[in-house]
Amino acid sequence: ISAKNPTSGSRWATAAVDLSGEFTIVADDDFKKEIGQPMWVRTIALGIIGITAEKVVQSEEGRTLLIRGANARGVWERTLVSSGADAMNDDYTPLKVPIITADGEEVEGEAWWEGQGTVHLSWMRGVDKYGGGDFESKRYLEDNGNVLVCESVFYHRDTAIEPARVKW
Repeated sequence: ISAKNPTSGSRWATAAVDLSGEFTIVADDDFKKEIGQPMWVRTIALGIIGITAEKVVQSEEGRTLLIRGANARGVWERTLVSSGADAMNDDYTPLKVPIITADGEEVEGEAWWEGQGTVHLSWMRGVDKYGGGDFESKRYLEDNGNVLVCESVFYHRDTAIEPARVKW
């Protein structure tokens, strides 16, 4: 996408930024409060999170985003494929692909770009673990492209349960 040939609509298949890079998760005080779990669970989770690293490889003008996370639990690699409007076509069909979660479940993945190609949004639908539900993640850059931010929300099937949110 360029200023000369922008796409229209709010859902894009292609990106205006490149999220590629290697990142280490920073667990600040806000993050520690946001995971909303008992102290013993937070202690274990923060020990794993503190040694988590992610490598992001963006390709095909942002249509594919390979994310490889590694921590004490192991390696989780997934490829998110974006669908939406692009410079050649305003019409699109949402692309839904099978993805294996970090817990080994096969779910339905869907992704696209918002914010004029600056925010990558993805969904993993059909999770059975944790009482069942769907994960939503938004990834974008801050600090002149030096910091990758990920906002994740787990929406429980049981709508009486508040969504679990974390920003890292």
